[in-house]
Amino acid sequence: MENLIQQLRERRIAVTPQRLAVMAILKNRRDHPTADHIYQEVRRQLPAISFNTVYKTLEILCRRGMVIKVNPLHAVARYDGETGQHAHLICRQCHHIIDLDWEASEVPSLPAADLHGFQVEHPSLTFWGLCPRCQQPESPEED
Repeated sequence: MENLIQQLRERRIAVTPQRLAVMAILKNRRDHPTADHIYQEVRRQLPAISFNTVYKTLEILCRRGMVIKVNPLHAVARYDGETGQHAHLICRQCHHIIDLDWEASEVPSLPAADLHGFQVEHPSLTFWGLCPRCQQPESPEED
């Protein structure tokens, strides 16, 4: 918990029980939960917390680089407490997300001219496809 407090203070984020609870949940999960899943889990510890508080906390943590928002197209946002260099495998059917190790040395370098003055803060690499479960042929419906 002291480590989380230090991380919040380093990023000039006020330390509150709600923010600590959200961070603790994200740091212990690898399944990229939605804001609602995080809210349900935080409520077990802090029954009076509102969904709005959890959502605002997640947005603050994203803006300050402590959490990554993963937005599969046409799906609800998911949150990732792992902010180090890694890629994501996303199933285009069920939207299951898996972290994939990605070494910093593998980050493609872009010529400054190609960046059009854009300052890259967090390079992201996403691979879309079908997870093993969604690759299984559907069983024919019985009449």
